[in-house]
Amino acid sequence: MPDVGLIPDALATWIALVLAVVARLSFVIFFMPGIGEQTVPVQTRVLILLGLSAAFSMTGFMTAPPTDSFASYAGVIATEVAIGFGLGVVLRVTIWTLNIAGTVISQSIGLSQLLGIALEHEQQTMTANLLSMAGAALLLSADFHIKAMASLLRLYTDIPIGAMDAMNTDMLVQAFFSAFGFAIMLAWPFVAVNLLYNICLGFINKALPSLMVAFVGAPLMIGAGTILLAISIMGLLVVWEGRIPDIVVWK
Repeated sequence: MPDVGLIPDALATWIALVLAVVARLSFVIFFMPGIGEQTVPVQTRVLILLGLSAAFSMTGFMTAPPTDSFASYAGVIATEVAIGFGLGVVLRVTIWTLNIAGTVISQSIGLSQLLGIALEHEQQTMTANLLSMAGAALLLSADFHIKAMASLLRLYTDIPIGAMDAMNTDMLVQAFFSAFGFAIMLAWPFVAVNLLYNICLGFINKALPSLMVAFVGAPLMIGAGTILLAISIMGLLVVWEGRIPDIVVWK
């Protein structure tokens, strides 16, 4: 007759492991491009989180944390939350790159005052919303979320449960610097065109002081900038997708 006393212990160990996986994946799911957007219902994201956590705990890639004392287990959970926050922020930086680029582009072509819907926690410019939605759709169509989950599962061998010292803290700083610099590079053609255009307007205004160049320059800049954005947005997104492995260094 099997020892029924082992069943509660095994179940408690599995629950402790699932909670530890939930602690790491929570920020990752809620920050992941596409799945973690504010337009996705919270119930859907929680369901995905619980399903992935249960599946991860059955793969055998990780060992259950010690549950002999509440203090040690709470420390493990806090460590897993910190690790998950770092990994999730690095994922979200990919979309923030497009937000920064879209904001700079909007200011360059004169559309910074037109705000779109609040895809994040606050309203953004129309160009930033356009690039963010297009980028999220592009990543979902390219199965980015599946590749990210496979990388997260393999990452348990490099960063075991509760091993905060194995987390590369420089990764987060490197991702932020890389994303910000890359966002400026994406928007730089629009900034350069805007600078050249305003220099030309300055020469025209100097030559013809009686001509009100603002009434001609502003509509022309908005129209030309919108056409340039429509022509270059495909290549911009392709270049951005190719640079994602350099931003998400753990993927």
